[in-house]
Amino acid sequence: MDSKRMILAVAVVFVTLVVAGFLIHVTWLGSTYQAMRDGGFSFRAPDALQHRLWLIWLSDLLYAILFVWVYVRGREHTPWLGQGFRYGVLMTLFTIVPSALNDYVTYNLPTCWLLSGWRRGVWCL
Repeated sequence: MDSKRMILAVAVVFVTLVVAGFLIHVTWLGSTYQAMRDGGFSFRAPDALQHRLWLIWLSDLLYAILFVWVYVRGREHTPWLGQGFRYGVLMTLFTIVPSALNDYVTYNLPTCWLLSGWRRGVWCL
């Protein structure tokens, strides 16, 4: 896949993630989240969420890049150990980093929890 098609694929995946996130979390689950907030669940205040929204977009962009890259790379004719290590690192970046960024933005979590989650993810490699 040439670089133009790869960039287009990343853009399509990114836009799909942003639109799906909006539909799911704002449109369909917004009232549920508000009821949970009113019941005492510790979400960040809406203005604090808006201030950190760029982190969710960053995690969605990282997810889109890695998704397309893993798809494009596929299986190579190289030793399996190197491919397994690369896959483990990519899946850690694919799951733990975006999830930790989203949790940090959404919930009232201290920064040390975010860093601790990343450290645990790297340790599990």
